[in-house]
Amino acid sequence: MQQEIFGPILPILTIESLDEGIDYINRQEKPLALYVFSDETSVTIIVKFLLNNTSSGGFCGNDGIVHMALLGLPFGGVGKSSSTRLALTHPIRSV
Repeated sequence: MQQEIFGPILPILTIESLDEGIDYINRQEKPLALYVFSDETSVTIIVKFLLNNTSSGGFCGNDGIVHMALLGLPFGGVGKSSSTRLALTHPIRSV
């Protein structure tokens, strides 16, 4: 993927290891959103590890709707994808 996708497209990347996924994410521009799905029993550990080792405008673990459904949360990205909402912080802690 060379550019951000603006449209009804959800790219799905399958990885072999957590380290491979983090390396891939960190080699790209910071994403507007990062959705992680895992059937591992240690999904809480995986989500926390990804939150601590990547940066994105929004993040959901084993869910793709919460990020869009909670209208009170900012939606704008980070870095070059930012929409100038840098002063706002709205963390959701469910893990």
